Amino acid sequence: MEQYAQDVFDRVAEIDNSFKNIDITIEYLSKKTYTDSEYNFSEHHTFHIENFLLRLTSVVDRSYLLAGSTMLMENSKIEQLGGNRKVHKELSAFSPRSLDILKSMERAIEHLRAPRNKVAHQAGFFSKNLCVLQTIENSRSEAISTKKITDIMSYDEIKDLVIADSLEQFKSIPLILDGLVTELINSLSFVYSGLLKGEQ
Repeated sequence: MEQYAQDVFDRVAEIDNSFKNIDITIEYLSKKTYTDSEYNFSEHHTFHIENFLLRLTSVVDRSYLLAGSTMLMENSKIEQLGGNRKVHKELSAFSPRSLDILKSMERAIEHLRAPRNKVAHQAGFFSKNLCVLQTIENSRSEAISTKKITDIMSYDEIKDLVIADSLEQFKSIPLILDGLVTELINSLSFVYSGLLKGEQ
């Protein structure tokens, strides 16, 4: 019983850690400058977007692991490739409500799967406005192409647009996932309370 409680606690702690990393990433995506860095704003911003996309799926994957550990599934089965499918199969009979919540998590991040997979397979994150910033940052300050761009919109205005776009696209998703994780834990609480009663 003690080991089981520790395993479940560890799974919840892993999810919390993912959220902490996502929150830090969102904080960095809000930054306008990165002082004392040899890298350009666009390089920093791209790095943090890619980090966000990779971390986001870890919340869902770790939620599957929590459900698997709650059902006493072996770590070797749920932590390997295809582990989520195994949890999915077991959970359909064990707690359909919990399975519905995990499906809601999947749907919440579905629109970010394609860019996330590109990042995971070394293609990198792409956005037109970030590319414009990179062009300005990497060109000679008096280059004709750069001047044409900055005559229409200043570097700082483009930077503000990039930040606003990122926050609009990403900021609400951790809040949605956080609510769903709480729902998941509540939906599995019958197992934990049942074990506690059995101990008394």
